[in-house]
Amino acid sequence: MWLTHGAALLLAASFVNAQSNSTGPYPNSTYSNATSPNLITTSGAQSFQSSPPFYPSPWGSGAGNWADAYTRARAFVSQLTLLEKVNLTTGVGWEGERCVGQNGAIPRLGFRSLCMQDSPLGLRFTDYNSAFPAGVNVAATFSRGLAYARGQAMGAEHRGKGTDVQLGPVAGPLGRAPEGGRNWEGFSPDPVLTGILMAQTIRGIQDEGVIACAKHYIGNEQEHFRQAGEAQGYKFNISDSLSANIDDVTMHELYLWPFADAVRAG
Repeated sequence: MWLTHGAALLLAASFVNAQSNSTGPYPNSTYSNATSPNLITTSGAQSFQSSPPFYPSPWGSGAGNWADAYTRARAFVSQLTLLEKVNLTTGVGWEGERCVGQNGAIPRLGFRSLCMQDSPLGLRFTDYNSAFPAGVNVAATFSRGLAYARGQAMGAEHRGKGTDVQLGPVAGPLGRAPEGGRNWEGFSPDPVLTGILMAQTIRGIQDEGVIACAKHYIGNEQEHFRQAGEAQGYKFNISDSLSANIDDVTMHELYLWPFADAVRAG
């Protein structure tokens, strides 16, 4: 019962913050007299609200264990033509090739297309593969070891099928609403529990030589009517996709927390 009560308290606290932050200096209830650099936030959450873009995006530093990878990446990218850069960073379309997602290849430099394959519960659209327990079942055990073992087993199957990037594990949806539609893919509404199991799963997957892709970043809390086109295909009068308006404190302390643990896991 700890998880249920703890999650309820966390969500209740975030709701209170979201309500009180909508009036006055941002975020007001948490940091008195603090002011958001984005003036649009001071008026509270609005429909179709957006933040102004920030250009140029900061360059990664390649600190610590990433230093060698950054050096090699810069050396590789410096050899590419503009067309090759576009090809490398553009997908071939949903199931356009053998995997659910693939980018373009650079044959001139021996860089093949990356196979990005669902799912956070094992392999999708293949034969002779396992259907692993859902994330919510793993979270119910509170077992770091089980989360790692599950990740390692999924990674081994993905590796055996030729996957480069496993599209999982999941921390979004975190599970704000029971009717979210895909909560079972993730672990728990408790961001600490989700973060710990997210990290262990990633370590297990990547110890098998497959890249883990933590998803869905961020605020992906409702599947129903997620895409306007899909809703219209089912004859619903929906013209715009969902807008998830989340205050800064709730964003960082609930929804973003597990993704920070994912980054720390590598």
